[in-house]
Amino acid sequence: MPMPQERKLMIAVFMTVLFGFAGFSLPYPVFGPMFLKPELGFLDPSIPAEYRPFLLGIAIALYPVGQFIGAPWLGRWSDRIGRRPVLLGSLAGAAGGYLVTALGVAIASLPLLLAGRFVSGLCEGNMAIAQSITSDISTPETKVRNFGLITVAINIGWIIGPLLGGFLSDPAIYDGFNVSWPFFFAAGMFGFNLLVVFFTLRIPGYASRRGKAAASSPGNDARETASGQVALDEVTLDEVTLGEAARAVELSATAETAPEDTHDLPVRTVWQTVRDKTLLPGFVISFFSYVAVYIFFAFFGVYLVQNHDVSSSFLGMCSAIISIPLIAAGLLVEPVRKRIGLAGVSTVAHLFLGVGIITFLLPDGLVWIFVPMCLAAFGIAWCEVTTSLFISDAAGAHEQGQALGIYRSVHVMAEAVAVLVGGLLSGQSPQSPFFMGFVAAMICVAGIMAWKRAMPDLGKRAGSTGAAH
Repeated sequence: MPMPQERKLMIAVFMTVLFGFAGFSLPYPVFGPMFLKPELGFLDPSIPAEYRPFLLGIAIALYPVGQFIGAPWLGRWSDRIGRRPVLLGSLAGAAGGYLVTALGVAIASLPLLLAGRFVSGLCEGNMAIAQSITSDISTPETKVRNFGLITVAINIGWIIGPLLGGFLSDPAIYDGFNVSWPFFFAAGMFGFNLLVVFFTLRIPGYASRRGKAAASSPGNDARETASGQVALDEVTLDEVTLGEAARAVELSATAETAPEDTHDLPVRTVWQTVRDKTLLPGFVISFFSYVAVYIFFAFFGVYLVQNHDVSSSFLGMCSAIISIPLIAAGLLVEPVRKRIGLAGVSTVAHLFLGVGIITFLLPDGLVWIFVPMCLAAFGIAWCEVTTSLFISDAAGAHEQGQALGIYRSVHVMAEAVAVLVGGLLSGQSPQSPFFMGFVAAMICVAGIMAWKRAMPDLGKRAGSTGAAH
């Protein structure tokens, strides 16, 4: 069982991720109808139908493009100056960006909407930092479970956010609702998330020590004791309670058996970390994984609007329903990993995702679409957990923030590629993006199997008592 302080911090991380993803996903059911239905009045009615999905792709893509630029640096800064202050700053910027987006929607200004999307993405680094905090505070025995809890928080956010977005934009539910409401509400969600972090997330000194260890030397402020460990009274980031100090002593006691001494390791550049031979295959697989994930998330609603003329509230309910298998998969990932290993879980996950994406095109009615949607959703949850664990376990303890920030950039670069290319394909044929997603998922299956043959120990550090994290 995790230490009480670890449980307390994981509750704060869980709430941070939940509110962040609820705010992030809240506008998603609105984008499809807003761009594709001329009667909603956001785009000029004279814009041809085949160009509208591409404009939609640009609007969605600018958010991950901003994340691609900002996430590695936010992760790097969190390693250097602390997780909490960087997280607070990123949340404030994301809230401001969503406010600009909401104003753009309210006055039907596409340039303002696009600017707000880019600023929100540039500042939205809460996921990489939350994963770094989780890695900092976890023991080898609790790491997989804690990363699974992050996935559960993401998927609960995907229930709350799309439901609210779908209903707040539907005037059939209340005459005063319109397409700008979800974006104003999303800005409020990020503002609330900022308050949650400010008042509840107090990161202990032993987590701070991991980020600063590489830059420490005997002459620096963080003095080392005769046994080589950093003195407890010199490493506080926020407030070190008695429970946190006890946890720090526990970590110090186990540090002698860790396979790497992070005190003496140099701080690498972002490019050096990207090119690391143990990390690069994980980054490549993660890219294709998230191409498949975002093809599904971004275009199932577009497909339903194009073929069934559904409302934003119906899309919100779809997102809420498929979040149930997402949550179930997040809770099951640890027992399944113990039986078939992390590489096995990841292979099965991408098979589920690919089959779910391609069979989504088969049903003629709206009822049966939920079967392939739920299959794809189950796979998505395991994809998210396993790809992040591949990166976290391959990275050193001294650069968790930087490695996971790069992982986040790969994630959002894949999202940008998926929505831009998918938008072009969707304008020609509503089915085309799904074939692209299926191929990306199968590339991941082949890549993981090849990686496993080249590295028989792939994924075995996750949950191992010998892990350094």
